[in-house]
Amino acid sequence: MNLGDLTPQQLEDAMHSVLCNAGFAFTSAIWRDRSMTAAWPHVDPVLRRCWAQGWLHDQRGRARELGFEPDEVVEAFTEEEPQHSLWSVFEDLQVRALLEWKPGVHEWWATARHIVAGLDLEMLYMMPKPAEGDIAAADSPFLQLLMRYDQAAGWRVLNFLSEEIPVPGWPPRLGASH
Repeated sequence: MNLGDLTPQQLEDAMHSVLCNAGFAFTSAIWRDRSMTAAWPHVDPVLRRCWAQGWLHDQRGRARELGFEPDEVVEAFTEEEPQHSLWSVFEDLQVRALLEWKPGVHEWWATARHIVAGLDLEMLYMMPKPAEGDIAAADSPFLQLLMRYDQAAGWRVLNFLSEEIPVPGWPPRLGASH
């Protein structure tokens, strides 16, 4: 296929499908496969760090009592394939919480509209398939995925709790959740 043969709309749709596929890879790994490990490569390293910090924030003292340095745990969790002994605990608790928070996300659709949020950022909204037609009700639940493009890895989820860029720290800033 020659990109020059595509209409502007076809080219835009093709580019958007790559973004959607990245979002679906993340949601399918968590909500269908119930695997944070499978989802983790689709998560931007900034969100990985913030997610781990958010999980450990109120437990830092206890972690130290058990012989774990919180900053070292967080650093280990930023890897695409975390090997830390606490990873399975984190994965189990987070997947259970996400399945409870918004069940069935892996069956939701992505919106067709492009929402550019920055030079390498786009918003992708996912919502349940409408019972009839292809237009969701105004009060339909949704999940927003702030996606960031990485030259080497492609599109990754930068945030799904809000439309804000997460900021690492103790505590991290993930933005207001919906």
